[in-house]
Amino acid sequence: MTEEPIAAPHAVLLPPAPPERAGYFNYFRAAYGHATVMMVRRMRVVMAAVICLLPVLIPLATAFLSRDRFAQEGAVQFRMLVEHAHITMLAPLLALFFGSMLIGEDIEARNIPYVLTRPIPRSAWVLGRFGAYLTVTGTILLLSIGLTFASSTSLARFGVSATNLGILAQYSAVAVLALLGNGAVAVFLGALTKRPIIFGVLVLYGWQQLAMKVPGVIDFFTIQKYTDAMLPALASERGMQTSPAARDALLEFTREVYAVGAAKACITLLLISAVFLGLTVLVVRARQFASARAIGA
Repeated sequence: MTEEPIAAPHAVLLPPAPPERAGYFNYFRAAYGHATVMMVRRMRVVMAAVICLLPVLIPLATAFLSRDRFAQEGAVQFRMLVEHAHITMLAPLLALFFGSMLIGEDIEARNIPYVLTRPIPRSAWVLGRFGAYLTVTGTILLLSIGLTFASSTSLARFGVSATNLGILAQYSAVAVLALLGNGAVAVFLGALTKRPIIFGVLVLYGWQQLAMKVPGVIDFFTIQKYTDAMLPALASERGMQTSPAARDALLEFTREVYAVGAAKACITLLLISAVFLGLTVLVVRARQFASARAIGA
């Protein structure tokens, strides 16, 4: 008697294993690279660069067109341009140009629901785009500050020295922190409101300028309060001796305006930026969820 062959059991078809999720850094890098390329391709980069390079021409015009080329020292003019033009005016302007539209553009173009289809953490997407904003705007603003420093050397009593290069480095660091703080506020407004440019102008220019002129503690709710606290002293004022009466008057004035130290101002500004970026992530999650539900309905 021959034995019948035993039939092989049917193969069990298992579903394919899901693809392994990439690391958080890879998600951040993807969002950063995409946002950087998109920002560089836009014409607003050229417009922002032209506007930011205008202060470079002022020391050159003073040196070559003024009747008295030594009427104002180079250190004084460099300080005025960086503090009033770059840090106070141009940093918020770059935040409005780029920061407020990082998420606002996708909301207006209704691209936010498509982001939901990608397995990317919302925080990595927001932080990646914000990193692209800091890279592009920081490059533009630091280039302008460096060229302004170079053009200011054409004026009197200002040259390339270790002291002046230290002042340039400190101003550059304050400018980057100004971009960080103003940009975090602008990104939050872009994610929260439908008109981020209008609200950004009201907050970054109207509110800050008003709060800085009102006595009391209201100026603590501005970005400019902390950037001003980190500004270096003018080189001509270093080592200047003051009388005890003048010193007492200066201390009394400091108490009235509630001055903040540079280290505390830097830490506070970093915390403010982190808070607004965290709030932006929460707003993006909420708005994406609402958009996805509306589309699927």
